[in-house]
Amino acid sequence: MCFLGRIAPPKGTHLAVEIAKKSGIPLKIAGDIQPIYKNYWETQVQPQVDGKFIEYVGELGMEDKNALLGNSMALLFPIQWDEPFGLVMIEAMSCGTPVLALPGGSVEEIVKEGIGGYVRQSVDELAKCAKELKIPAKETRRYMEENFSVQRMVKDYLELYSQLASRDIQPSGEEESMVA
Repeated sequence: MCFLGRIAPPKGTHLAVEIAKKSGIPLKIAGDIQPIYKNYWETQVQPQVDGKFIEYVGELGMEDKNALLGNSMALLFPIQWDEPFGLVMIEAMSCGTPVLALPGGSVEEIVKEGIGGYVRQSVDELAKCAKELKIPAKETRRYMEENFSVQRMVKDYLELYSQLASRDIQPSGEEESMVA
C-alpha cells in the first residue's frame, strides 16, 4: 500500500502506518516533510520506518508518483480534517488503485464505495478492508474516467453553457432601473 502527501498530522501519516501494521501489508510513504511538522515526523512516523515493511521514499516527481500509485494495491488516505478535494485520490484511481480512507470533507463525494475504494470510520475497519480488498483496477479506472476526467469536466461545462445560453433572460425591475 502507499501513502502520498504531506507528512503531517492532518493528513494522518501515523494512521497509515497503523493501518499497514494492523493489516500486515507493507507501506511506502511518499511526501515532503515541512519544517513545521519535523517533530511529528521524528516522533510519530520516522521511528516506525524500518526500510522494509514501512518505507519512506521521499518526495516524488510525476513519473515516480505514478509508478508508486500504479504498483500499490491501495492508497491510504486517513485524513484528519475536512479535505476540500484530495487530488491524490483521483490520481490513485486514475492508476487503477483504490482508495482506503477515513471520512472528512470531500472524501465521501470522491470515493465510490466498492469501486473507487472504501471509506470507513476507523483504522481497524480500514485494516480489515485492506486485507479483503478485491476491486479490479479496470473498474476503479473506469469510475475515475466517468466522473473526474478532463473529458467529463469539459462535457459538463459545455452542457451548462448551452443551458445558460438558451435561457430567455428577462431583466428584473431593478436591472432596468440601473440601466435607465
